Amino acid sequence: MTIIAITDIHGRLNMSNAVADKIRNVDLVLIAGDITHFGNEEDANAVIRKIQQLNSAILAVPGNCDRQSVNNMLKTENINLHGEMRVIDKIAFFGLGGSNKSPLNTPQEYSESQIAAVLTKFQKREAHFHIFVSHPPPAKTKLDKIFLGFHVGSKSVRTFIEQFVPDLVICGHIHEARGTDKIGKTTLINPGPFPEHYAVIDVEDKLIYQLY
Repeated sequence: MTIIAITDIHGRLNMSNAVADKIRNVDLVLIAGDITHFGNEEDANAVIRKIQQLNSAILAVPGNCDRQSVNNMLKTENINLHGEMRVIDKIAFFGLGGSNKSPLNTPQEYSESQIAAVLTKFQKREAHFHIFVSHPPPAKTKLDKIFLGFHVGSKSVRTFIEQFVPDLVICGHIHEARGTDKIGKTTLINPGPFPEHYAVIDVEDKLIYQLY
C-alpha cells in the first residue's frame, strides 16, 4: 500500500500539479489534523471535497485548530479516525485528534487524562502493520520541539506509543518540527505543513518513506 500523509492544511489547498498527481496516484490519503484554520464543518467539508476530487480514499483526524463540528463532518463522511480503528488490507489505522493543552486556548484541546482515555480504547488487531495518526506529537522527541527549544508534545501520547508499540506514527501540530524520529521500534514522522510538505509511505514487507 502506498500512502500520502499530510497535516496542518489550515484550509490552504493551492497545491502544485506535482502534489495533486501524488495524491491521485496513492492508495490512501492520511490527514493528521488542522484541516481548517479555526474553521467549522462547512470549511472542513470544502477541504475534504477538494482532496476527494483527486482521491476518494481518505482517513483523517481533526486538529486543535478545527472546531468540534469538524469531528461530526469526518464521521458523516465515514473517514474519521479520532478514537476509532480501521483495518484496510491488513493494515490497522487508528487516531487521535485535537491536541494537549496549550497557552493559545485553541478550539480542540484536551487534558492529558482526556487524551489517555481516548487512547485506552485501542487494542492490537490482527494486522501486519499498525499506523497511529495523532495530531499532537509525543513528548520529548524531535517532533514536538518548538523554535524556542521547548518540548510541547503530549506525555500521554508518548506513554501510549511506548506501551502499544505501533509500527508507525504520523503526527503534526508543530510546523517547525518537520522530520522523523524513533521511540523504541516505532518510527515517527511529522510530514510538515501541507501543501508545501508531505510524506509518501510504502508499506509492504517493510516500511519505506520519503519526506517532500
